[in-house]
Amino acid sequence: MLRATLLVSFFLCSAALADDDLAAMADGEGKDFVYLLCADCHSMQHVLEKRYTRGGWRGALERMTVDFGMAELEADEHREVLDYLANNYGPNSTR
Repeated sequence: MLRATLLVSFFLCSAALADDDLAAMADGEGKDFVYLLCADCHSMQHVLEKRYTRGGWRGALERMTVDFGMAELEADEHREVLDYLANNYGPNSTR
């Protein structure tokens, strides 16, 4: 459900989105969804400079939900976001 809402918002507001942020992200499954989820509130550079472990990314998602009102993710969405961030922006990633 959240994914559908974000996709509709993306297409309605695509001209206002920072294409540079999306282009700076590592390609891979989950890229577009992570962008739509995070860039609504802050620059992706804020996210991309981090090098959290999977547990660290899990904690960041929890903080965004609890402290900043991000919508709860469905289990498959949560897993997709964690997979993308941990694989591409973990402590051992080369990006």
